[in-house]
Amino acid sequence: MSAAAIGDPVNDLIDDYREVVTRSEGVDELVTLDGVREASQPLADRINRHGMSALLAARSASRRFVADDGITYGAGVTPEDEDDPQGPQVPTEPREWALDPLPLTFGAPEWTRLEHGVRQRAALLDAVLTDLSGDQLLVRSGILPGAAVYGHDGWLPQADGIRIPGPRQLVMPAMDLARDRNGTWRVFSDRTQAPSGAGFAMANRRITARVLPDLHREVDLARLRGFFYKLQQALVAAAPQTEDVPRVVILTPGALSDTAFDEALQSTVLGVPVVESEDLVSRDGRIWMRTTSGLSPVDVVMRRIEGDAIDQLDLRSDSRLGLPGMVEAARLGHVSIVNPISSGVLENPALIPYLPQICRHVLDEDLALASTQTWWAGEPTHLSHIVTQLSSLVVKPASRSGNSNSIFGWELSAQERDDLAMRIQAEPWRWTAQDPLTMSTAPVVTAGGLEPRSVVLRTFAVADEDDYAVMPGGLGRVAVRADSGAISSLTGAMSKDVWVRADPETLPTAGETITLPGRLEGGTAPGYAAPAPRVASDLYWMGRYAERAEAAARLLRVADNLVDDHAARPGTTGHTAMLAILDAVTEVMSVRPGFGGDGEEASERRADPLPHLRELTLEPRIVGSVAYSTHRAVIAAQAVRETLSVDTWLVMSRLERTLQHAVPQDDLQELLMETIEGLLALAGIGVESLVRDPAWAFADAGKRVERAQQTIRLLASVLAVERAPVVEGTTTEAALLAAESVITYRRRLTSGLGTMSAQEAAVDLLLRDVTNPRSIAFQIARLVEDLELIEDEQTLPSVRALAARIGTLDLDALFTDGRRPLAEALTQLGADLREAHRTIDAAYFSRKEPGRNVQWVQWNGGEESW
Repeated sequence: MSAAAIGDPVNDLIDDYREVVTRSEGVDELVTLDGVREASQPLADRINRHGMSALLAARSASRRFVADDGITYGAGVTPEDEDDPQGPQVPTEPREWALDPLPLTFGAPEWTRLEHGVRQRAALLDAVLTDLSGDQLLVRSGILPGAAVYGHDGWLPQADGIRIPGPRQLVMPAMDLARDRNGTWRVFSDRTQAPSGAGFAMANRRITARVLPDLHREVDLARLRGFFYKLQQALVAAAPQTEDVPRVVILTPGALSDTAFDEALQSTVLGVPVVESEDLVSRDGRIWMRTTSGLSPVDVVMRRIEGDAIDQLDLRSDSRLGLPGMVEAARLGHVSIVNPISSGVLENPALIPYLPQICRHVLDEDLALASTQTWWAGEPTHLSHIVTQLSSLVVKPASRSGNSNSIFGWELSAQERDDLAMRIQAEPWRWTAQDPLTMSTAPVVTAGGLEPRSVVLRTFAVADEDDYAVMPGGLGRVAVRADSGAISSLTGAMSKDVWVRADPETLPTAGETITLPGRLEGGTAPGYAAPAPRVASDLYWMGRYAERAEAAARLLRVADNLVDDHAARPGTTGHTAMLAILDAVTEVMSVRPGFGGDGEEASERRADPLPHLRELTLEPRIVGSVAYSTHRAVIAAQAVRETLSVDTWLVMSRLERTLQHAVPQDDLQELLMETIEGLLALAGIGVESLVRDPAWAFADAGKRVERAQQTIRLLASVLAVERAPVVEGTTTEAALLAAESVITYRRRLTSGLGTMSAQEAAVDLLLRDVTNPRSIAFQIARLVEDLELIEDEQTLPSVRALAARIGTLDLDALFTDGRRPLAEALTQLGADLREAHRTIDAAYFSRKEPGRNVQWVQWNGGEESW
């Protein structure tokens, strides 16, 4: 498809695109047979005005912004062994979040109709859930077949009778919709357990606004922020009665779950913490959050895990994600679980055929938003239709657990269809079937031009007093290929921002009215300043790994300079100093075999150091390399994304790109300088953008412990070893350069050192000088401040004693006997710091053991029965 020339109707991009859509005889969200949809006209004008080159630039910008913001769908790591309490892990690549730059656009009149249908369906599903978890009159009256409910995995008798406060039980439902070939929007899936995507929708909006800034300002759009304030109000309204501000947490499967970014962004917008099951305890019929300063009560759990996995005691005993006692706390009314544990039953497609009748019975209204034509095999007439029409239907298990993939009847052989028919007839209540849905399309920017792709829309609603509020937009997703109707984020489906054109008459507030919940008035602060042990540990190790990467990069830069100057001149004093610094690289970075030793490989590395210096910079599989430490800092940061400044991801993503995309031709000095600049920017964010609370203190404590240890190793390997004076001049300067203290040192040299030698002055500057931000004394002083902020009582006395001891060290005594006292003092300081680390780790980072299977053992005449 050719790029459009401005003003050239022959090459008009929109006309070209409309021709493709017309040939496919489908319905499109941008164009119709007669032209461009009215709501999309500004977008179409921009496409034609700027042409294909601008679209490709927008696509590239979108990818860059996604990377800068650290938006991923899923992540994974494989553990190894090390003293890091998380265990060092070999990273695997997360799936990249893909965003097409062209938004899906709705006019206000059309959106108002769609919004009405979503609100009505949300109210209907809430009524069904309320009935099924209470009197079950729909089943008793025969309106809803019992087998359609009780045969579904989402039906949890253990949750029977549990209710949350407020007018609605279903707090935040979502629905997946598609427009059929007749132009009618249909629901093909209800998401009522733990619907994801609202955070991704917000992220998409932020990026699209940057990619298309002029268009974003030109079009009057309904904003998304108001929806999250409604959600905040709904969560507070769902809380049990409390005299304090209700404590809300988001329960996640973990930082490596597919939707971890979505959860973290919602946490940031809502101002509530993300927790894993190990961050919670059940005690005295209540749920508590473990923090570094004790237990904090939890009133509302916004769950992002399956209902049957939330409690190993009452529900699935093999769950690793839940907390024993959660169901009991909910039954006692001490905690509200949102959405309710039993809400998964509403995702049952077997309910779809009965929703129109239920809607008339419960709401006294006709169902406004139709579903895809669905049959449930538990109904005899439906079973007959399914079996006879199997070759033209999409067959779905009623329950999503296990193998719940859709089966396309036309793709099966005759024998396979016969086998499937027998399975359906054997257990009819477990099966449903639907007519295939030919979805509408939307344009996607490709290298060859605009290409129509099947599109689905996920809408979000939230309980709002006696009704539901609908997000004015949502999450659009398009198929991976033009010839595919399969749309799933798991398979790499691309996403789209969803724009709703605001109309003052039909959308007076466009979802932007912001009012704080009344129950926040007069309450005390929630008291989440103290982080969970897991969060404190990740922050601490983020600080350590970032500092480790910076120290390594600085030392490697110094070593590379010496290699450039002296590698080709063996036997010179410069070459001897170079070898000493290469040995220091091995010791400070703790990499083996490195440049030390007498083996043939070590000799080859010393003869040609540059390849190994490059490996120590760029090879993530070498533990201790700059790339390894940087990526470990990123992994730790991803686990606590919700606690960090949004600018953190811009810096970290660019850091990783610098190291990952380097090629052999790149100058190592330039690479190291770019890396150091990024790490300095990251440190600056910590200094200038983070509140000085306990969470910050743990990150800073990790930084101080690591910098002190790195400086100790540097001093021990360079300045605690007596060398020839002409060599020491170079090695001392190199150590000061690596510790970013050479300018101060030179100024002191010109001002006079008194009775101190040059080497004593260097040790004084890096060891005892509490005014030098790079000295060991400075790190210990800051560590004392961090521990005071944490209100530590265990580690603080020993660290204060360590600070006092450093101040009393006698330089003259340290430099006697070939500097052996200096080496011994540094060894003891390193041991003391390691002990301080172990004490901090034991006091604050203790992790609960992973959830274990819970099984009842019944005493039965001396025999165990399970």
